[in-house]
Amino acid sequence: MSASLSRLRRVTCVVTDIDPAALYLESLFRAQRLENVPTHIHRASGLHLAHIGLGDLVIELVAPQVKDDAWGKCLDQYGPHVASLAYGIEDMDQLLAELSDDKLEFTKADSGVIWCKSRALIGFDLILEPWKQGPLAGLTRRWGEVSPMLHVEITHHDIAQAGRWLKRIFGSQRVEQEFSEFLVGITAGRMDIQHFSLGDAVLQYIEPRHDAGPWWELLQKAGPSVHNITWLVNDMDAVADASLAAGTRDLRYFEFDYAPLFGEENRIGDKTVGRIIDCAHILGFHLELSERQAKNINDYMYKEV
Repeated sequence: MSASLSRLRRVTCVVTDIDPAALYLESLFRAQRLENVPTHIHRASGLHLAHIGLGDLVIELVAPQVKDDAWGKCLDQYGPHVASLAYGIEDMDQLLAELSDDKLEFTKADSGVIWCKSRALIGFDLILEPWKQGPLAGLTRRWGEVSPMLHVEITHHDIAQAGRWLKRIFGSQRVEQEFSEFLVGITAGRMDIQHFSLGDAVLQYIEPRHDAGPWWELLQKAGPSVHNITWLVNDMDAVADASLAAGTRDLRYFEFDYAPLFGEENRIGDKTVGRIIDCAHILGFHLELSERQAKNINDYMYKEV
């Protein structure tokens, strides 16, 4: 029996400096700084810590101040990166039994929070907290000038292995299959792409071929890792201008015709512009942004965007 998860509570990113990261998100999207966000991180542990709301996602920024502590070593090993995703879980005892059977490394804090060292398996660690909701539970989670988050995109050497583990432990399912198969087609086979649910979030797994550019390069450098996080935006030109003003550039620029997938009658324009902004050195992840692809996009998405 798989463990029941809450909605995604936080994505924790290890960065070199919190202020530039927060200002960057504010300047591009009017993201919102949040106060009193519940967290597994001890606020007096020699870290700079901040929380930013973007779309429906809480981004937790952690800047280590001591090079030789665990966070500092993590930054030194991987550079700025996404460290973990946090969820609430109903049955901690069941989960602990599952993880013990897997011989997977984890720690359990006095607060009951489990830190599961699952990066090698699924591309990120998991923070699993008692189900009891914190102060953000009752808020309408919609911050900044973006859609709800579409995907957390992960480069991985074995999608099937990651998917099997997620399904066995958490009941994750393949979702958005038509969309992912369409994406495989327009990338000319340079990568396999599969989407899996985890709580209310969608994990977009990329298994890159050697000619897949930055996805392959990150996988070779850091192993399974979060490459980017994806949102829809209404004014791509304004975002592009703000990115240039902030000193960042596109890692990739796309112009796609999605009518073969969504239907000619649902077309919004002649083309859909997308871009991946090269900002992992600031945020710990790249930004993947797209204009709304079609009038009926929500018919193909796991959650409404």
